[in-house]
Amino acid sequence: MSLTDPERREVRSVNHCKAGDGRGVIGQALGVIDLPGVVRSVPLARKYVANLLADFGYPQSDDVALLVSEVVTNAVVHTASGKLGGVVTVAVEVATGQNAALIEVIDDGSTSDPRPQVFDDDEDDLASGGRGLWLVETLAESWGVREVERGRKAVWMRVSLRNPKEAA
Repeated sequence: MSLTDPERREVRSVNHCKAGDGRGVIGQALGVIDLPGVVRSVPLARKYVANLLADFGYPQSDDVALLVSEVVTNAVVHTASGKLGGVVTVAVEVATGQNAALIEVIDDGSTSDPRPQVFDDDEDDLASGGRGLWLVETLAESWGVREVERGRKAVWMRVSLRNPKEAA
């Protein structure tokens, strides 16, 4: 099922758009994977997305790898996906002719919406956590949160990709 299928339109969403209409139009669904809600799924999700994009001719993107890692980690650590039997779903689409991908990380839900953490000037710049959604805010063209079936939430991000023809 396409991520833009009308049956999956958001019930409630929080958009953090830098330009355009955010989640917007995407063309071709490349793949979906369900992973156990455990930390060892983070590198599997990253590799799945990288391999999927490579199979369709898109060059490796360190930004995409970093963002997938951060959002899947958040799903495992901060939502019901990290509980026994929890699941994290990763879905990937590409915008044909726009050199962009829409990546959704769907978790088992939580009591709050994900949002970037704000740090005071006095806080430790070397803190090891709390920067995941800040990175999404910085590196993605746009991103947001939407509710999906049975209380699950999707963090979606639209990221630029290099044109496969330019990579050759």
